[in-house]
Parts: sequence; structure tokens; C-alpha cells
Amino acid sequence: MRILALICALLLISAPSAHAGGWAVTYLDPVPSIETSVTNTVGYWVLQHGTHPFSGGDLGKTGLRFRSGPDERVFTGVPLEQAAHYAVTFSLPAGSYEVFGVQGVFPDHPLGTLTVPGTFLIKPVDPQMVQGPTDWKWGDLAPPLKKPEVAPAAAVVPSEPEPERGPAPVWVVGLVVVAATGLFVVVRKRLRPPARG
Repeated sequence: MRILALICALLLISAPSAHAGGWAVTYLDPVPSIETSVTNTVGYWVLQHGTHPFSGGDLGKTGLRFRSGPDERVFTGVPLEQAAHYAVTFSLPAGSYEVFGVQGVFPDHPLGTLTVPGTFLIKPVDPQMVQGPTDWKWGDLAPPLKKPEVAPAAAVVPSEPEPERGPAPVWVVGLVVVAATGLFVVVRKRLRPPARG
């Protein structure tokens, strides 16, 4: 029983910290048409919880990743004057690309697709990824936070809702561990030969 109590305590302590603050959202500034094999510049914002600059120290490298089949190209951005605001320059040959925001310590954020020459087709941001305080003092230039489901680009591609597949809540894991341990104890007592006196 001490082992079971220790396992439950570890689950309660470690599970929330593994998922606390573990996401960000990349928003693109309005993007002009992208031309073939010329240098294009795009501004973007990387916001923790989709609402504010990263508050955990050094965010790391940010940028844009373009994938076309097996071909993948990553372009690193440079910080601009505003907190959480960056710019990236890139040049791509003609083709269709999946586009991702590279977000430093956070997982990449899928942005949509790009046809070169042409425009970005931006997926709407999942409203569940936009959480937390929105009262950051942005100044004259601010990210597009008013309507997170619509990105400020040439066109928007509607997304189909995906089923949520998050980790099981800690209490469910603890309940399963307790039930399995109880079942083991009962079966063990029934299968144990009677003590001979």
C-alpha cells in the first residue's frame, strides 16, 4: 500500500507541471503575395497561450518551417522592437508547402499552406489554444487577438474540428492504479494456499 500511495503522489505532483504553459500560437502579420525565388519578408508573433509574450526566460529560436513532400526548409526569424514580434526572410522555389511556426521551446504551430507564387491559406486558430490574460500593453503595433479564429492573411481555410486526445486526468490514472492494486490483492489472497498450522 505504501508503494501505491507513492505512485499516486508522484502522479499528482508531476502531471500538472508536464502540461502547464506548454503551448504557444504563431500569428502572421498581413502577408503580401509570395513570389518565386525572390527574398520575401513576413512578420509574425509567437504568443504563449495565444495571448501574451513568453514569460519563462529565453524563448529560443523562432521562425517559419516550409515542408513540401520530403523537402523541408526552416528560416530563422529575428526579434523586432515589440515583445514577441519577429520577422523572417525566405526564398522558395515554385510549389505547394505546409507552413509551421517554429516557436523556440514550444512545439511547432501548424499555420496552413502556401502556394508559390501565391498566398498563404491560414488555418483558423483553435479557440481553446487562446487562453490567459489579454491585457498586455502592446503599444502602437499589436498582434491580431480580437478574433483568434481568423488569421490576418489573404484567405482562410476552414478547419474541421478534431477530437480531443489529451492525457487522461490525474484522478483517472490514480483510480485505475488503485483499482488494479486492489484487484491484485484480492486475487492473490484467493490464489494463496491456506496456511498450515
